[in-house]
Order: sequence, then structure tokens, then C-alpha cells
Amino acid sequence: MNRKEEEIKKKLLELETTVLKESPSQLASEQKGTTLKTGSTDAPSTTVKSDLCYFGGLGLIGVGLLMFFQHVTVGSGFMAMLGMGGGGFGLLLIPLMIGIGWMFYDSKSRAGWMITAGSCALIFFAILSSLRMTFANMSLLSTILMLLPFALGGALLLKGMGGPKGVEDALKNEMKQIKKEKES
Repeated sequence: MNRKEEEIKKKLLELETTVLKESPSQLASEQKGTTLKTGSTDAPSTTVKSDLCYFGGLGLIGVGLLMFFQHVTVGSGFMAMLGMGGGGFGLLLIPLMIGIGWMFYDSKSRAGWMITAGSCALIFFAILSSLRMTFANMSLLSTILMLLPFALGGALLLKGMGGPKGVEDALKNEMKQIKKEKES
């Protein structure tokens, strides 16, 4: 066992001497980094790998949304197109017209703006609630392949942000900035 330890120590000494003999400029030129420096010295450097992961994750999430939206059918039904049945929102036009008239009479009136905005929001939600969305019949494998880009994109996005620790640090920095803005 002493012989093995002596051989290991000898190899380590040889390795240390070869590393120390090389000049620092040789070591710096041989290192292959993926870090891109920004123009100013104050700005932090960003790595190409994290940027690729971040934008790749966003791209995969976009592909997942596209695939998901391709398989959802939206319809309103025959009776709703004729104005019959549930989901009518004709009475919501009355406060909308009152709000618009009030805004034209006095454009600085908050009540007119709130009535108009509230009526628009209610009309929007009434239209959305009258829609009928159905998911097309598909096999389990097709569903998994359709939802897979969401999982992969989310993982790459998280990795591009520095992993869980990077996201936590970003949230802490954001909270510090909010506190500084409130104090000043």
C-alpha cells in the first residue's frame, strides 16, 4: 500500500510541476469558454449556453401551444348564432352606450370610464362563456407527444434562468428593487 501511495504522490508532483511550468498566457489561450462579454465592464456576462436554453425553452413552449391549439375546436352552436339560447349579452350594450356617452360628455369623468370598461369586460366574458370548446379525440401517444414540448420547454426555460437557484435569486433581486422603489 505504501508503494501505491508513493506512486500517486509522485504522479501528483509531476502534474503540479508541469502545470506550474506553463505560463498563464498559455493556459488562458487554451481554455475554451462559452462566455460572451458585453461592451461595458460593469454589466454581468451572459453565457451562450444559458441563452440557448432560455430561448429554446420559449420556442418549445410556443410549439406546444401551437400543437395544443391545433387540436381544440371552438364553436358557438347553431342557436347562439341566431341570437337565441343562453349567452345573450344584448342588455350589456345599454351600460356600454351610457358609458360611451358619458365619456364624450366629460372625458375626465372616472365613472364614465369605469362603466365603459366594465361593460366591455362583461361583454368579452359573455362572449367567451357562450363559446363551446371541445378537444379532438386522439390516442394517448398523440396526446403525450403534443404535451411533451411543454415539459421540455419549461425545463429548458428554468435551466436558462440558472436553475431553481437562479430563479430564486432573480425573484429576490426583484423584491429588493420593489422595496427600494417604495422607500424612495
